[in-house]
Amino acid sequence: MLRFARPLSKATRVSATRVRSHYPSLQLLAVPTAVLTSSNSVYKPSYANVTLRVPVQRSFSSTAVEKEVQSVKWPSDLAKRVHRRMRHFPRNYEAKELAVEAGMNQTEWAIAAASFRKSFLSEPSKYFEDQEELLAFVRDLDDVKRHNSFIFYPYFVDYAKSNSYLPTDQDNDNVLSLQQLTDLRLPHEMYPYATAMKRKIIYHEGPTNSGKTHQALERLKQAGEDGGIYCGPLRLLALEIFERMNADGLYTSLVTGQEKKLVPYSTHVSCTVEMANINRPWDVAVIDEIQLIGNPQRGWAWTRALFGLQAKEIHVCGSGEAVHLVKKFAETTGDDFELRSYERRSPLEIAPKHLGSYSHIRSGDCVVAFSRRDIFQIKRDIEIKTGQKCCIIYGQLPPETRSQQARLFNDRNNDFNILVASDAVGMGLNLNIRRVVFATVKKYSGSSGGMIDIPPSLAKQIAGRAGRYGSDFASGEATCLLEEDLGYLKESYDEVPTPLTSAGLFPSSEQMEEFAKQLPGITDLADLVDKYVMLARLDGDYFMCNHQDMKDAATLLRDTELTLSDRFTFCMSPVSLRNPLARKVFLEYARAHSLGQSVKLDIYLPKYAPRTAEALGDVEIKAKIIDLYLWLSFRFEDTFVEKDLALELKTKVLELVEQGLVNTTYNREEKKTRWSSGAANGRRSAPRGQFDVDRFRKHMKDGSTRGNRKNWRNDNSNRQEQEPASERENIQSDVAKGSEKDSGETAGGKKSWLSQVFGS
Repeated sequence: MLRFARPLSKATRVSATRVRSHYPSLQLLAVPTAVLTSSNSVYKPSYANVTLRVPVQRSFSSTAVEKEVQSVKWPSDLAKRVHRRMRHFPRNYEAKELAVEAGMNQTEWAIAAASFRKSFLSEPSKYFEDQEELLAFVRDLDDVKRHNSFIFYPYFVDYAKSNSYLPTDQDNDNVLSLQQLTDLRLPHEMYPYATAMKRKIIYHEGPTNSGKTHQALERLKQAGEDGGIYCGPLRLLALEIFERMNADGLYTSLVTGQEKKLVPYSTHVSCTVEMANINRPWDVAVIDEIQLIGNPQRGWAWTRALFGLQAKEIHVCGSGEAVHLVKKFAETTGDDFELRSYERRSPLEIAPKHLGSYSHIRSGDCVVAFSRRDIFQIKRDIEIKTGQKCCIIYGQLPPETRSQQARLFNDRNNDFNILVASDAVGMGLNLNIRRVVFATVKKYSGSSGGMIDIPPSLAKQIAGRAGRYGSDFASGEATCLLEEDLGYLKESYDEVPTPLTSAGLFPSSEQMEEFAKQLPGITDLADLVDKYVMLARLDGDYFMCNHQDMKDAATLLRDTELTLSDRFTFCMSPVSLRNPLARKVFLEYARAHSLGQSVKLDIYLPKYAPRTAEALGDVEIKAKIIDLYLWLSFRFEDTFVEKDLALELKTKVLELVEQGLVNTTYNREEKKTRWSSGAANGRRSAPRGQFDVDRFRKHMKDGSTRGNRKNWRNDNSNRQEQEPASERENIQSDVAKGSEKDSGETAGGKKSWLSQVFGS
């Protein structure tokens, strides 16, 4: 397969107009799924759909072979390995079925497969343009399961078409072969307009609290007539920049997966990185947290933004891990690259001693744990031991609630002076933290099924939240609750970041549709994604992002009648399939949409705010379901028609969550007041954490009332009336003997444990 448009030098860079006129038209495969369109000028493409440069089909003529036969050869050791693998191809039932679906005569399969195998081994120059490409294929072959020969199928299709085993498409200009669709070694070529521009990439590198993002945003405010765009990793950050830019007098719109606020005459856009508009020119673009380009799940979004944004200046902000990778990509695309490094503006030190107990927690501290259950337990322990109130932040909370909790913690004019948080505190929130305390440095790993140490980069990022320039705590400190964790924290903080070596990729909806056309026998999206990932050709600079969540969603929707595009969109939606309610609602939404019916939100919220962590969790799930409905309503406006109701319920559910957080706060004075009033009214229960001596003495005197399942609700006298006289006498005798042993001193001259407890 001949790839097209090698990285252009500065002297030979062509304009977008020339690219558009030279190559056959095909809608850009890299357009984001269901781009939000509107009449607002900021988020409306300024030209027609982008076209992709189509590679020239590889020729199988004898002339072409004679020219290249000497340049591409199988090394002897590799030829044997490939020969062994290809023995399984004629027996590959799946490949045979796909070939028949594509138009091959079933009786010719054996002959075609055998002749292809011979041609592939004897004439590699027909399939690879140079020796480097051949060796890259062998490396891909080693990554595939040993007995899976499906990787040869794209080459077989080209061979079968050239030898009349398969019908040839009439319009070759608008058809991409399987090899072309799955060749991802030069992903920047999918963005011809950005590649044709003269861009400047400025990397703002520095640790937390170094001011790197602030400098990039200042340049964003100065953007010219084409405006500017901010691409953040979180809805929370996009919302913060949206509010800040508008407060500074710059008309700015907000675009996230679940929310769209288009400001009239706006020149700027603040969005999540997945929603970045690559179909119009910008003067300045800011891509925040660029190191997430190596994230196993979401890295593809940063790769797409970096290669696809048509901005004269692209300011990327992040830690130093991605500097080498971004610089290498800039050289590949012919863009200018500049590095600006920043130092932390406030001092930070690792404490020499561990905390030891939550009773040593002070105002301005942030305790970090890595599970929701631990966060609530720590919150209660601190409130009981210190009498101070805690704010909490964790990933399952709605972004708006996390922002509200951050404001509550930063405000020193209330009683909420301590923060208990998950690793969600490491990004997206401006917090005035005096000291970060790690309750543990271990986190559950879903892949390994056990507890593992958190990555050093994450530990360093979270610790860096302590101390903030210009706040009440100009200097910061970090420590651990346990002594055995403190050493790991010190090592993590001193460790030099490991440079990223590859960026994430993932196919778009349009790419999967084109891929499906080449495999008409496969209709299930999960199978299509598996085949695409297996056939994808990558070099060392890229990796395929984890697609397990998408496969799980596709499997759930397997029996639902949806178009491939709609199925892909549903599977990319922000739904947690591990929750039974969310799973049920997700399936109901998809089925209703497939029938063309109006999808009802159909969710009921409690009348009163939750009072326990468990009840709060149920409300949080309903908040996520409302977010799911909003996300889908922006992509399927004809069926998800209750957007206004969803926005109304979103406000209500946020109020319930915020009040629920207040209700789970332990109030020592309130508990004492309740106990005192209860004792005055004859109730005997002591407040949690205190021992009711009188009740325990009466319990020991009367005996346990819970041994007899039939009469456990009755008092002791009632039980004695039901027992035979002989048994009652024996029991009374045993109790008397026991009382003698428990009273005063034992035969050994020591006080009994009961006497020691009550001092009697």
